[in-house]
Formats: sequence, C-alpha cells, structure tokens
Amino acid sequence: MSRPEPGRRTTPSGVARRWGDRMEEGHEPFDLATAFAAFAIFTGFAGDFWRNLLTWWGFGVIVVLVFVAAVILFVRRRPPLRFSHLPAPLVLFVAWCTISVAWSAYRPETLLGSAAQLITAFVGLTIAVTVSKVRVLRALSIAMRAIVGLSLVFELIVALFFPKGVLPLYMLLPGALDSLSGIPGATIDTVPGGFKWSQGHLFSNAAIQGIVGNRNLLAMVALLCIIAVAVQLGAGQLKRWQGIAWLATAVVTLALCRSMTAFAAFGIVAFAYLLVRIARPLPNSLRWIMYGIVGTLMVIGVSFVVLFNNELFALINRSSDMSGRGDIWWAVSQIARDHWVVGLGWVSYWAPWVEPFSDLQVVDGITYLQAHNAYIDAWMQVGVIGAGLLVALMLSTLVRSWWLAIDRPQYGADDGFRIPPTAVLAFLVTVALAVQSLTESRLLIEGNWLLMCYFAIYSKLRIQDLPALPRRTLPDHTGPIMTIGQRPLLPATLELPVPEHPNAAPGKPGGRAPQAPSGG
Repeated sequence: MSRPEPGRRTTPSGVARRWGDRMEEGHEPFDLATAFAAFAIFTGFAGDFWRNLLTWWGFGVIVVLVFVAAVILFVRRRPPLRFSHLPAPLVLFVAWCTISVAWSAYRPETLLGSAAQLITAFVGLTIAVTVSKVRVLRALSIAMRAIVGLSLVFELIVALFFPKGVLPLYMLLPGALDSLSGIPGATIDTVPGGFKWSQGHLFSNAAIQGIVGNRNLLAMVALLCIIAVAVQLGAGQLKRWQGIAWLATAVVTLALCRSMTAFAAFGIVAFAYLLVRIARPLPNSLRWIMYGIVGTLMVIGVSFVVLFNNELFALINRSSDMSGRGDIWWAVSQIARDHWVVGLGWVSYWAPWVEPFSDLQVVDGITYLQAHNAYIDAWMQVGVIGAGLLVALMLSTLVRSWWLAIDRPQYGADDGFRIPPTAVLAFLVTVALAVQSLTESRLLIEGNWLLMCYFAIYSKLRIQDLPALPRRTLPDHTGPIMTIGQRPLLPATLELPVPEHPNAAPGKPGGRAPQAPSGG
C-alpha cells in the first residue's frame, strides 16, 4: 500500500474507508453462507414454484430445511447480538401480530401465520448478522437471475409444447382440479386462466407468468434483478459482458410481464438513485432545500394523478381502479372498519377455508387471497395499531437506508464523493418494496418480508448499534465501521498512525487506535 502524499490530509479513518470501499467493490469467496442466503432468497421469491411443483407439503419441508440451516449458521457464528440492536418497529410489529392470537377469530391460522412470519424474520436476521453485504448482494443477484432465467426457459417450453398452458403438478392428481375449481369434470380447457401455472403467452400479445405463476411477482423479481446486477457491475463483481447480458434479460422479462406496478417501481427506483447522486456531495443545509423541493414535487404529482386518474389510466389501457383492486380495497376496508383498533387477528397468508377469506373476493371463479395493499391488509388483520407499526417499519428503513446511501466519507478532499456501489443497494431495494406494497400484499409474506427484515436490521446495525456505529476518531472525521459477525478487511500488517489529540499531553498520543473496517 502506498504511503500518503506529503501534505495530504489523511486520517486512519480515511485510510480505513478507502480500504473498505475497495474491498466492498471487489470479490469475496463464495462460501456456504452465501449459498444459504441465495437459496433462502430464491425460496422466498419462488415459493409458488416449489408449491406448484411439490405441493404445500413439499414447500413446507423446504422451509423447515432453510430454517434449520439458519439456526445452525446463527449458532456457529454466534454474533454479538443484543436485543437493542433490532429495530423497534420490527420487533413491535411481529410481537403485536403474535399476541393477536388472544382475540383472533381463527386462532389456529393465527398461530400458523405467526410461525411463518417468525421463521422468515429469523432467516432475515441470520443473513443480516452473519453474511457481509458484498455476499448478500451476490446472493440476491444469484437468486433473482435464477428465477428470471428459469422463468424464460419455462415459458419457452410451455409456449412450444403446451400452447393451452400447464397446471400446477398437484392439480393433476385425480379429483384435485374438480375440487379446487368447483367445476365437475374440469380440464385445462375449462378452468379459468388463474388456475394455470403458465398460460403459454411468450409468443402472444399477453403477459408471461414464469415459474412463480404470476406476472406481477415475476416483474418484481425482474426489477430486483436489474438493481442487483447493476450494483454488481458497478462494484466489479460481474464481467461487463455478463452483467450487460443479464441486464438485457431482466429488462426483457420486465417488459414481457406487462406489470404497471413494476413499471412504476422501475421509474421511481431510477429517480431514487438520481436523488442519491444529487444529495451525496451536498452539505446538510442544501440537502434540506432538496428535500423541500422533492416533497413539493411529490405532492403536486400525487394531486395530479388523483385529479386526472381516469385520463392517465386510459393512456396506458388500464382501469382507474387498477385492474379491480379498488373493489378489493373497498371490501377489505369494510371488514377492517368493524375491527379497526386490533383487527380480526393475524393470518399472514389468507386461509381460504375460514371466514371471511373464503369468499371475500371472488373474480372469474378465482378466490383472491390478499388485499393487494399491504397496509390495508395489515389494518384488517391487526388493526390500526399493527398497520401503524408496519408503516413505521417501512419509513424507518427507508430513512436509515437513505442515510447509508448518501453518507459521505470525510477523507481527503481530492478523493471526491464517489459512491461505493453497494451503498445504494439497501435504499433502492427498499424503495422497490415500498412501491409494490401499495398494490400487492407481498410485503407481509415470503421473499418481500425476508428482504424487509434483512434491510431493516442491516440498516439499524449500520446506523446505531455499538459494533457498527460510525466512530469518531477526530472531531471532524467519521471513523471506520465494524459490522457484527464480520472479519476486518485491513491486512494485519497494515500500520495506521494514531493522531495526537489537540488537548493531549506532549509526546502522548490522544484518542484511541482506529479499528479496522468491515465490508459488511
């Protein structure tokens, strides 16, 4: 490592930050923890793939295996975790959902839903405290690329060999399709399209569904794939041709899904990245001016959409109630109003065998099992208290991940304000989750809940907890960051000078020796 140039202001913090930025943009060996994280994220977002292939029982076995692997990894790493490290809104929301069994109208389902919620949250916690952010980025990218790639291959096979579409394998069991559809003698020709795993639309003018069996879910995966691959390209984790090829594949998949929610999320994520680029070099005083301008523009934009919603949706060939979501929101809100304080009781996945979910919203013979809005869904299940905690969880994660994205290392001025690519991952993914949560309830379950828990915990650790707190080694410099469960990235032989404190006695170094930074 070269020595600092004469006369250049370089602190231990600056040296450590530069080493940390270099390492977080490079490669880390692929290990079992990365493989675990990738498989857990894949399972979270491709749960319908496992269920359509192996039934709910097979999916349950896979979930148990993932949970056991998380427990083993957590116990082996033994991270120095304290209860105070966890974000309060997350802890309170999970606790409130769990205790709702006391007044639940469907207690067995509440217990089952709470177990699924806790398992997913624990997996997110395990990844946050045992896997570095460079490895998490790699795992997220692997999982999203796997779903996108398998989905396109799957759709190609269906379009070529099964033009009428294919059913989930468990529906091929004798009598299963009749029972589920309620249509005697049902066949693939007579059941509504919603029962099909894929409708074989790759070469027609309609949306594809992929291995997840839903265009909106596949579109969200494609968007996350775009974010992860773009960050990997910036961090040097992918070869240029490989990254460009996957970006093109994900963009094509996003277009083929024809999901307006994902299109809107893509635009908002791009705008969010632009804001990071603008805000990072600004002093705090100018950032507040930027916040005011952006807030004003958002209010104007929302007002415009509300006033001219019919005309705007007509331009994109969509109904103003967002493909029937208005009816679902109204039906769910009517139930929520009757139990507006504490809700009916947590259920996570809607259970179609209990009231009111069995016939709350039936469209073309398909029983919808979500409110298509995470906050309205939470309001019905756990009341205004639970919905408020969910909103607090989302807002606090957005704010903390924003701080991490615009954090400006305060070392030598000639280093500029280059953004380490991995610094923006948490913010961009959280923005995407926030947008989707307005038209889908997936934030409450599976992959979205896993990432929500991970980024909420990760951002809290990086901002506030003792091991990850940005330490001050000089009055005007931010020191290196240590993250729970991570090894120092500085070589053991690197010697960092300890500056003298202005008030220290002559000949005695002031302040404390700097700590090595982590790539986590």
